Amino acid sequence: MLRHAIGTDVCATVTILDGLVVARSPFHNSMNYRSVVVRGVATEVEGSDAKRAALRLVSNQVVQTWKTGRPPTKVEIRRTLVLRVPLVEMSGKVRTGGPSGDEPADMEGPHWAGHVHLEYGWGAPVRAEDLSPGIEPPPGAD
Repeated sequence: MLRHAIGTDVCATVTILDGLVVARSPFHNSMNYRSVVVRGVATEVEGSDAKRAALRLVSNQVVQTWKTGRPPTKVEIRRTLVLRVPLVEMSGKVRTGGPSGDEPADMEGPHWAGHVHLEYGWGAPVRAEDLSPGIEPPPGAD
């Protein structure tokens, strides 16, 4: 799929869910979120140094182990396709707060309304079953 995207106008969307919005009627329930949509022509990142730099940026957004883990091999870098999409056309959208659109007749009713914030957090590291004794998690992983 990614090979076919090279030279093609592509669209990428990312949404972060921040919470659930509970209205008096399920018809008006919603979510609080942050979202971005990016469109542009995808091009291949070429050259092992450029690919390595791009992969480091992406990888360290997930877990910052680029410095502490085994470095990628030349074969791994060569086999990995990295695409670049210029930020030519993009839009963002944010929804915050409580319910909106409840029917006037429902406002005095017995049904709860509000929002529930979603909290993100990390649990404690769990060692791989085959990890040699004495190897500790990298800094920031606990």
